[in-house]
Amino acid sequence: MLAALEAMALGFGVFPLAPGRKVPLFPNAHKNEKRKPGTTKCTGQCGQIGHGAHDGTTDPEKIRRWFREEPRAGLGGNTRFLVGFDIDIQHGGRLLDSFPTTRTHYSGRGNGNRHLIYAYEPGSLASKIAQRNGWLTGVDVKAGRGAYLVLPPTLHEETGKPYTVGDDNGGVIHVLTDDDVHAIATEAGADLPGLAQKPEAPAGGSPSPSRDLFATSGHREPSKVLDALRNPPARGQGVTNDWLATVAGHYARAHRENRDFYEVEVRRAIAMVDPHYEDASKTIDSIWDKEHSTEGERAWAVAQRVEAKLVEHEAKAVFARTLAELEPADPFDAGSLAEILARPDSTRFRVDGLVLSEGFTTVVAARKTGKTTFNLNLADSLLSGRDFLGRFPVEPVEGRIALLNFEVAAKQVAHWANLVGVDPERFDIVTLRGRRNPLLHPQDRADLAEYLRGREVEFLFVDPLSRAFYGDNANDNTQMQRFLSDLDAFARSEVGATDVVLNVHAGWNADRSRGASATEDHPDSIIWLKPGDREKGDKSTYVEAKGRDVDVEEMQLAFDPTTYRLSLTGEGSRREVRQVQKQGDLEPQILRAVAADPGINTQGVTNALREAKARFQKGDETRTLGAMFDGGRIGKKKGRYNATLWYPAGHPDAETRSPLGGLSGEEF
Repeated sequence: MLAALEAMALGFGVFPLAPGRKVPLFPNAHKNEKRKPGTTKCTGQCGQIGHGAHDGTTDPEKIRRWFREEPRAGLGGNTRFLVGFDIDIQHGGRLLDSFPTTRTHYSGRGNGNRHLIYAYEPGSLASKIAQRNGWLTGVDVKAGRGAYLVLPPTLHEETGKPYTVGDDNGGVIHVLTDDDVHAIATEAGADLPGLAQKPEAPAGGSPSPSRDLFATSGHREPSKVLDALRNPPARGQGVTNDWLATVAGHYARAHRENRDFYEVEVRRAIAMVDPHYEDASKTIDSIWDKEHSTEGERAWAVAQRVEAKLVEHEAKAVFARTLAELEPADPFDAGSLAEILARPDSTRFRVDGLVLSEGFTTVVAARKTGKTTFNLNLADSLLSGRDFLGRFPVEPVEGRIALLNFEVAAKQVAHWANLVGVDPERFDIVTLRGRRNPLLHPQDRADLAEYLRGREVEFLFVDPLSRAFYGDNANDNTQMQRFLSDLDAFARSEVGATDVVLNVHAGWNADRSRGASATEDHPDSIIWLKPGDREKGDKSTYVEAKGRDVDVEEMQLAFDPTTYRLSLTGEGSRREVRQVQKQGDLEPQILRAVAADPGINTQGVTNALREAKARFQKGDETRTLGAMFDGGRIGKKKGRYNATLWYPAGHPDAETRSPLGGLSGEEF
């Protein structure tokens, strides 16, 4: 049913096929009736079903009812708003290079047969090619309400294998232009369909207007151009110029790459009003030049982009509304403050002070910083009940934990998880690397949710966002927020999990996530994994967390390469660790300066370090002197003008906070 509703959103008129066959499910409504002479074939005017492809509908209620009544039915879609090229390899059909990349459906026959799905503009060549069956060898052209295609995931009647949607063009339907049709015809060596030569006016009269002018195929209401063509002004009304400007402007845009076609169509239109119109050539030239000016080209490009975005927006809106109606939503979690406070007590944290219970958490880290290892250590703590990183108490998971792994080979993740010691019976790995995104394809999504729900998954990891995201622009806040909300709905409503952790790649400075700001607006808490200063020898990783009631200052992590376990070192932030490293570098040189000149003041130490060409910044030496005194490694006393004088540790003239054992004044 989801596939039927998705096909409806794409523009197909949907109807069911007989199970295991390519023919419509509903029998002919007029099978035993004889049509009266002079009457046209009924295509549904009688109000009954049973008119083949003409039964196709975009009514979601009708679609749901049909497929509930016969869930085994295949899926058919009439091409009322689209045109499909049905390429049959076994009949000599071939995929021409000139076919633009577009949404592609592959036949369940498994021999390379496919359907190329295109949209088209009213009055274009693409709207006429359906009338020329046999136009291309081995290719059936399907267009119009009376034609239809077998749509995925229908099972092929011979092989029993499903029709599938290819990844061509990301599933986007290309709008077939006249230039595209010209290119296809040229490569195939076929005549262009629906074209006549430049009309010649018969003596004493005007040529018959082409019926192509009145084509009404398309997903939009008739435009003002079609209204103008249907209602040409009477000769002598004085509005010919305005009318012609509207019509000629349309054809200049429709045939913007071929002036000859443009002129043919415009002269046909002129003949409808006045075959002897004296300004015809002047108007034809003027409109063409205007449309092909820099301003006209820009306006055309903008209009094309706007139209494409409007179509995409409408399709997504219809699809979203339809999906929302499929199943009743979960009840609202609502109540008065008193009612909520009276609920049974439950912990606010899954990992104390770090991960909220029933929350959405993102782990933001630069590549190769250890996101997966961090996740596996967290999973181990949640399954075993051990404090996370040796510090943070956890509320253990009662059910199972699953990892949706979009990035790493299954064996590699399993190896790491085994080293960490993750419970092998309660940890599931779903490897999605190298396959289509199940969050985007309704049937895959339903199958994945069913698997995870059947495994009673309580806690879900998704790794990483960049592979799981199914939009076309990760910097678009609207798309990103929609995805994150949808991921939440998938995890909680469809899978039944209570907690979600999403891995996100960091930007170049590792202090924020890549892409749209919604990535950091949505989660309840954000955990950053930040690399140390690799250029200065700090190969450590640091963890920091912020969020709702979450505020963990940056701390250094220790990594055991034999067990892949992480723990906190007790050291602070990268800045503090850098300071300790600087002090470690300066201490030997300060000790030499103090030993060489007991009672040296702070400025003297600074000068000695500079003479020794030590690398330090202003203030580093004073902080190091203070740390050395606090650690008992040097002594000090106050001198003249309140200056601080520095001495070796244990010197009799100075205070040493923690004298070194075994030393006496005589040894200095």
